[in-house]
Parts: sequence; structure tokens; C-alpha cells
Amino acid sequence: MASSTSPELPEILKAAQWIWPDSPHWDLHNSYALFRRSFELAELPSDAPLHITADQSYQLYVNGRYICRGPARGYQHSWPYDTVDLTAYLQTGSNLIAIRAHNPGCSNFQYVHQGFAGLLLAAEWVETRILTDASWKCRRQSGMQRDTVPTSLQLFAQESIDLRQESPDWMLADYDDQSWKAPIEAKAFGCLPWYTVKARDIPMLEEKELCLGQVIGTAEGANHPNYLSTRNLSVNKFNEGLTHQSAPTHSAEQIQFKASDPGHWRSVLIDLGKTYVGSLELIIEGAEGGEIVEAHHYETIDSEKLCPDYIPQTHCHMAFSSRLICRAGQQRHMFYHPFGFRHMILLVRNNTQPLSIRPRLRTTVYPHTIHGQFKSSDTDLNTIWETCAWTERVCSMDAYVDTPWREQAQWWGDARVQAWNTFHLSGDARLFKRGIDQIAGQSTRDGITYGHAPTMAHTCVLPDFSLIWMLTLWDYYWQTGSLEPFIEHQASIRTALDYFERQIDAQTGLLRYDHRYWLFLDWTDLHKEGCSSVYNLWYLHALDRLRQLYDLIDDPAASRACTEKASRLRTELVKLINEEGLMQGGYTESGAIAGETSVHAQTLALLTGLAPAHESSMLKQRILPYVKGELKTDIQPSAYWITYVYSILSERGYGDEVVADIRKRWTPMVDYGTTWENFNPVKGVESFSHAWSAHPLFHLMQIIGGVRQQSPAWETIDFSPRFIGQSAEVTIPSPKGLIHSSWKRVDNQITGQLRLPEGMQAQVNLNGVMERESGHYHYKLNNIGLDEKQMICL
Repeated sequence: MASSTSPELPEILKAAQWIWPDSPHWDLHNSYALFRRSFELAELPSDAPLHITADQSYQLYVNGRYICRGPARGYQHSWPYDTVDLTAYLQTGSNLIAIRAHNPGCSNFQYVHQGFAGLLLAAEWVETRILTDASWKCRRQSGMQRDTVPTSLQLFAQESIDLRQESPDWMLADYDDQSWKAPIEAKAFGCLPWYTVKARDIPMLEEKELCLGQVIGTAEGANHPNYLSTRNLSVNKFNEGLTHQSAPTHSAEQIQFKASDPGHWRSVLIDLGKTYVGSLELIIEGAEGGEIVEAHHYETIDSEKLCPDYIPQTHCHMAFSSRLICRAGQQRHMFYHPFGFRHMILLVRNNTQPLSIRPRLRTTVYPHTIHGQFKSSDTDLNTIWETCAWTERVCSMDAYVDTPWREQAQWWGDARVQAWNTFHLSGDARLFKRGIDQIAGQSTRDGITYGHAPTMAHTCVLPDFSLIWMLTLWDYYWQTGSLEPFIEHQASIRTALDYFERQIDAQTGLLRYDHRYWLFLDWTDLHKEGCSSVYNLWYLHALDRLRQLYDLIDDPAASRACTEKASRLRTELVKLINEEGLMQGGYTESGAIAGETSVHAQTLALLTGLAPAHESSMLKQRILPYVKGELKTDIQPSAYWITYVYSILSERGYGDEVVADIRKRWTPMVDYGTTWENFNPVKGVESFSHAWSAHPLFHLMQIIGGVRQQSPAWETIDFSPRFIGQSAEVTIPSPKGLIHSSWKRVDNQITGQLRLPEGMQAQVNLNGVMERESGHYHYKLNNIGLDEKQMICL
């Protein structure tokens, strides 16, 4: 399979029509639809691109084989479509395209509903032409319980399907579709709300079929009185009890459920070993018909009681459960929506005969090609890096998601850190670029972007994340050398800047907290009321970067405006530095100085170069004592925000202290297998798979490998390795090619090498001998220092 990244819209797609069974804008709540189209091929085409999309989503089958899902999230005015190569799935003679599509009928944290549902498809191969139109057969999917609750505040509804009413073979060629009907309406391409469509510009998701870990516990009991009528399968299971008895650990590849008494259930508790994300598929044998199979997904468990951590009334109302009612005989069904989870209860109700189930997971992750590597003599650091790399992978779907578990939302503060991880793991900037565009696509009437997008979450407008969005325009340029998104989103930048200028307090000259929105800053008690120094330092940083970008596109007026605003901010912010040389928290609503001197404020003051004369005080009195565990403060940088602290320290030569702090804070995460939302998350409430805290991935590579980017598109790097442990090997991808750094310690001597792609320069900070041999640079150090500097040009 391959996805099109061409900006050209295929002409054949313009001939297709949007179709849906019965009305495409009536009774859409939790609506599933099935489509079939048969066609003949006298000979196989050498190339068979199929263009396809659906609002909200589709799953595609060809000749009975599952192919893929899509599209990527987007906005209806330029709805994304996919291009899939069907060459390997076609046959001479009769062929069948079958599609299962879904529309939630409501908005959530990744989709904005516009009141319509539809499928659009087109293909043209030699003399074969396939278009969605009135010739298709379709119907609403029967057997669905449509009034189930959402799986969380942020996601789609639970799936409950009765296969006695809906054959799982609906996608096979020999299925009898005589009763299926043509779509009532076929709407022309370009109809509203889908003014046009746009290629997804990222690859199709990686979908691999995996076996599901190990069975670690068993349980049985009586069905709850409301088990058939419940709208919430998760709460029903909670009322029946979640605790399991320890069982001999064995593979979950195929699970045999003994017969149970009428009105009773049996279950197994499965541990995948770490978090995965995908759709559950069940292959069931031995059913008489009427047996109920349920799957309940969790992140964490009480390992002693073998009881999943589940709190029904959490803020997110997490309820990740699905149900299937069996028909007689063998059957196979894949649940539609992907979940991220580590533990699962698989449960069977009312089976008077033994039942065999083979559970599988079809993954739904972005297909990162892993080029980055980190290997150290220190196995603890290796496992931390591997845990961070895995977290980055499961939090990359059709967008950077905060967590695949409870939200799958494209939070932009998270996404910035995830992009830095990606640049060191795969070097792929496409997911980042797509997210930049989507954040720009949804803003308030007064001009600031939403905290994540697309979304219906009007409580999730974070002014500081709008500033971070501006900074990511610089990040994209820094990584790729391209100014495309910066140029493309000038209107969004200007309206956002206008908003921030309207929030300037006349008395202090600083931004004031706008209580209509959520000023996040961090998960800690930073000063926010009135005029926050941390908030204003983010604004200053954004203005500085925008000024540089405007200089690059030769817009002196815009550059000058940013310079003037930044100069005003600097003048006012310097007034908040106290006699000890520490940045204070800002001003209260009444205008009094908020005297807190947080690590956050000192870090951003250094990041912006606000007061060079006070940098030593900020470092030695706050930032360094904090990472050494010597500073007593209630204002703790979170697992997300501490990446900025680490960057400031490692850039200034304190890499050893950063690595020691990473070792202390991230080692507890290793056994779980993914990095956590915070250093001490609450089980059943906060996420244990959160890529905003996977940043040790790039910090370890920068510090121990010694490679740090110094110019746009990696034209120049700084090479300043910290020799922690006995050896290290690091590979970092760049737009110019792979960078390799390795070293080892023998007795008191360090020997190492640096290999750079052609055209890259390195500023080397090593007090030793550097030699060139066959295009590689070798060094040997007896007395390790960081004083001597020399420029090496390849």
C-alpha cells in the first residue's frame, strides 16, 4: 500500500459522488454503514490506485481481505482522502470492494461533526472505472446497539454488535446481498460540507496483526441483573467485580473457555507486557449462538489483587469496553475503534458449551522508519531510551496524540516535544507539518488557536499553547530548512498576535490572564492570576522566533513590529528580577509582585536571554539545585515541562547532572514499558503512556552522543559528548543523512569517532587529538576537557 502525497487532485475523484445508506444527514448517532461493489477484470492492471475517504472513517476490504483504514483526521472543507494501491489484492474475473464506514453523529477531541455522513471512492485502471454512485449496494449495519456511552469524554462510543443479526461475512464475495439497496441520495463532488478533498500527506497507518500477550488471571461469577440492558459495559463489569485469581501464566494466543452455568460468566485477565494501540479482533469457534463475548481494556492493574484500576467517575469517564453476541459456528469480527492499553479482561457469558477464542490486535500506529539508535554500556540508560522510543511510537497515530489510552488528542504542547523525539528517532517531519496545519485550522473568534485540533473541546483553548504553536513554526524551519508553514499561516499568526496585544495590561506592560480560557503553563501551582512572568516569557520567546522568521522572508515591517513588542516585554520583565538575581512570578490582580521564584521562570529567562548578568544566579540558586534534589519547592516542573530544564542545563555543560536526574525519575517507568503523564500518576485517572514525557530519548542522544544541531536543516552541529559510562554508540538521522557518534573508555583513555554526512560541519569541543581517516573523524583523549574549539568541514 502507498499513500499519495501529491497536491494534484485526481480528475477521476471529481467524478465520484458522496453516498450513504438512506439519508446522509438524519439519525447519524453512532452510525455504522456497509457498502459493496462488484466488478470484472479481464486482465490485471499493472498499477491499481484507489482513492477513498469517508466522513468520519472507513475500513476497506477487497475480495474478502482487510486492506486498511482511514482517512486521517481533518476538516470537512478540505477533507482528507487516501490513495491505496490494490494491485496485490485484485484477481482476473470477478472482484468485490466492501467497506465498513462509521459516523459518530457528534464531535469529540479528534473530529468536528458537520451534520453529514458520506463515502467517496474512485478508481480508473485501463478500461475499468469505479465510482461511488447510485450503482452501489449499501445499508445501515444491523445488530448494532447505538445508544452505548462514549469510551471516554474524548472518544467514540462503545461498540456492541449482535452477529446473529449481522453476519461477519458481509465482505465476502459469496455473501447474499440481494436485500441491500442503492443509496437514496448521491451528492456531487464538491457539495457541502465537503467543499473539496485533499491528499492526507502522511503515510497510511502501520497495521500489523499481533497476538495478545499472556493470561495472568481468571475469574467467574453471576451476570449483573442489568447486563443486557446496560448502556455502559465498563460500569456493568465494575459492578460484577474486577478482581482475578492468579493463574499459571500462559499465552493468550488461543484461550479455551469452559462451559459456564446459565446466567454466569468466566473471564481471563491478559497482560500485553507494555502498551499497544490498535483494534481488537476475535476469532471464535464452537459457538452455539447467543454467547456474549466482552473485552474491557485498562492501562494499569493492582498486581497483587489482579484487579484493573478503574474508577467510573473520573473526569474523562473512561469506559473502554466492547461486546459481541455470537452467532452459531465459527466467526471473526474486528472491533472498529483502536484503543491503547496494556491489560484486558476477555469475558464470556452464557456459554453452555466450551468456547475457543483467538484474540488478535491490529495495530494503528504511524509507520516510523527507525534510524535513530542509542546504545550505552549503562543498561539502565538503554532501557530508559527504549521505553521512550516505544512510547513515541504508540503515541504517533494519524496525529501526534498525547496518549493512545484515554484521549488520542493532538495536544500541541505535547506535539512539540514529540516532534523533537521524532527528529532523533526517524527524522520524519510529515506528521509534525500536518499537525501545524491542523492547529492553524481551528481558532477562536478573537484569534488564538485551540489547544488541540480538530476538536469540539471549547474548554481546551490554551493561550500558552497558541504561543507554542508559533514556536513550532520555527522548529519546523530549524529541522527542515523550509519556511512553508510559516508563510502559509500568516493570517493565523497575525490574528493570534492581535489577540495577545489586546491582553497587554496598561499598568505593567505585560500580558494579563484572560479568564475565558485555560492558561495551562504546567501541571503545578505556578502564578497565573494577573500577569504571570512564565506566560510573558513564552510570549517573548515566540516574538523573538517570529522576528527571525520574518527576517528570513524579508518582511521588515513585521520583523520590526515583533522586535518592538519584544523590547517592551524585556524592559518590563527585567523589573521582576529580585535582588538575588532571580526571576519572580509576576504581578497579582491588584498589581503587587508575586514573589515566587520558580524553576520555570528561571529556565525561560535563560532560554530568552532576558538578563545575561543574572544567569549564574538562576542556574546555581534554582535550576541546578532542583535537578540535584537540593531545592525544596512545591512548584515542581512536570514530566513534560522538565524537558526545557534539561535543555538549558545540557547546553551549558551540565549533561552529567541531567543524566543523573533522568536515571532517577525515569527508572520507575521502565518496568511499565511506557513513559508516564507525570512522575507520580494516579492509577485509573492519569495516563501511563504519554509521549510528552518521552524526551529523554533525545536528551540522552545529545548528551552522551554529543551531537546537537546548531543551524537550520542540520548544516552545522556542535559535538560535545559527555563520557558517562564505559562506551556509547549513537545514530541520529538528519535531512543530510545519518550522524554516527561512538566512543569507549579503556583505562584512563577515551577513543572515539564521529561520522558526518557529506556537507555537514561540526564545531568540536574536545581537548584532544582529532584525525581524519577515510572520511571519518577519530579522536583520542587522555585528559578530558571542553575548552579547545575547532571547526571541522567535511
